[in-house]
Amino acid sequence: MSKIQFLAKALVKYATLQAASCPYCGCDRTTILQWKHGIWQLRRCPECSLKFRFPKDDPKESAGFYQERYRQENVTDLPGEEEIPSHILENFKSSGRDLTKHLETIRAIIPAGRMLDYGCSWGYGVYQLSKAGYQATGFEISKPRVEYGRRNLRVDLTSDIDTLPSKAFDGIYSAHVLEHIPEPKSALAAFQRLLKPGGKLFLYVPNCSGDEAKRLGANWGQMINEKHVLALTAEFFKRNLPNHGFRTEFSSSPYERPPQPYEKDSDPRGEELLVVGTLQR
Repeated sequence: MSKIQFLAKALVKYATLQAASCPYCGCDRTTILQWKHGIWQLRRCPECSLKFRFPKDDPKESAGFYQERYRQENVTDLPGEEEIPSHILENFKSSGRDLTKHLETIRAIIPAGRMLDYGCSWGYGVYQLSKAGYQATGFEISKPRVEYGRRNLRVDLTSDIDTLPSKAFDGIYSAHVLEHIPEPKSALAAFQRLLKPGGKLFLYVPNCSGDEAKRLGANWGQMINEKHVLALTAEFFKRNLPNHGFRTEFSSSPYERPPQPYEKDSDPRGEELLVVGTLQR
């Protein structure tokens, strides 16, 4: 989508008086924290503490965008099939998708078991999870990327989350996906359904309460933009993941210490936030 098209969509939503209610809890008392480029608002919900971009994206429209038009370089660009052997040999480093660091964290908490990569693109994470000894499955909304991964990496991928069995996974891994989802409650409910009791959730998102986010506000590139509809913080997860059955711990880049319980007014400081949720028995 071009910047002009994105701007036009925003203006239409202003003209049609789109409600500024919270996309997580529905509260209609959200407030403006900051404007971006005089068009988009960074808003905050007083009930659940979610920060989000306004005007908001329609979920059906968003699904179509990610199905057909979403582009994010190394995440979505499909390499030539002749390149796959070299990508595998170098553990996807030249594509920028070497997940070794993330896998070290996961392995320290779950050394084995059945894992789901939620928002797995063309399956490079599922492949690496499988090579690390996990029974790995991937969910990706884009059918072309699912078909590509199945064909070229021989991994287990699906584009239909409802086909996955309940209480089947020991862990769910999701890297830089949730900030793109217009209705986050649906994803959190899916995590609760799919995990076994005691299962672990590993969420990696831009840290919208980290040092750079606090310094630059809405002008921090990861905060809100065309693709990032949510500005996620440790406070939001601490307050709301328990509603879905999770106990939470947090860390942030450069991950110099293991995940810890959230302490009020002491947000993780790095640019990437790790949320580890444990589904209570």
